[in-house]
Amino acid sequence: MKTCVIMGNGPSLNDMPPEILLKMDSFGVNYCPYSPTYYVCVDRDLLIDHHEEIYPLAAGAKTAFLSAKEYGTSNLYEIEGLKMVTHDTGVFREEHFFTGLTVVYVALKIAFYLGYERVHLWGVDHNPEWNHYKEGYPVIDKVHRLARMQEMEYHYRLAQKVYAVNNRRIVNHSHPSKLDAIFPRK
Repeated sequence: MKTCVIMGNGPSLNDMPPEILLKMDSFGVNYCPYSPTYYVCVDRDLLIDHHEEIYPLAAGAKTAFLSAKEYGTSNLYEIEGLKMVTHDTGVFREEHFFTGLTVVYVALKIAFYLGYERVHLWGVDHNPEWNHYKEGYPVIDKVHRLARMQEMEYHYRLAQKVYAVNNRRIVNHSHPSKLDAIFPRK
C-alpha cells in the first residue's frame, strides 16, 4: 500500500514521531520544520514576500508544488522539477477554490494524483485559535478565520469523499477538532 504523511503546521506536528519520515514519503507545507519528499505552498505572501525563507525546503524536495497564480514572482519558480498548482478539473472539480483555503487540501489532492492510498495527517489542528507548531509562527489573517474554517471544512469533506469513493483513506493524527467528524483516526 502506497502511504505518505502530510505535515501541516499545527501544534500536533510536535507529537509526530520523526521516525515516520524514514518509513514513508512526506508532504511538507509552508514553514515545515522537516525536509519533505514533496513541498507544497500556495500562500501568496510566502511565495512573494518570504520566498528566501522557504526556498531551501522547496529546492530540497523531490518536487515542489507551487501556486501558478504567483508564477514568476520569485526565484522559487526557477526550481528544477517544479509543478504548478491550479484549479482542479479532475476528481476534485467540485472545489470552490483551488487552494481550499488551506494548503493541506492542496497536498491531499496531490497525494491522491500521485497514487497514495493511505495518507496520515499530522499538524492539521483545525481550531479558531490558529495555533502552530512553534511560537512566533507568522500568521497573516486571524480576523477571517471562522468564515475560512467553514470553507476549509467543505474542501476537507470533498477530499474525504474522493478518497473514500476510490477505496483510499485519510487518517487524522492531529489534535481533536471538528476534523474528527470528517477524517477517521484509524
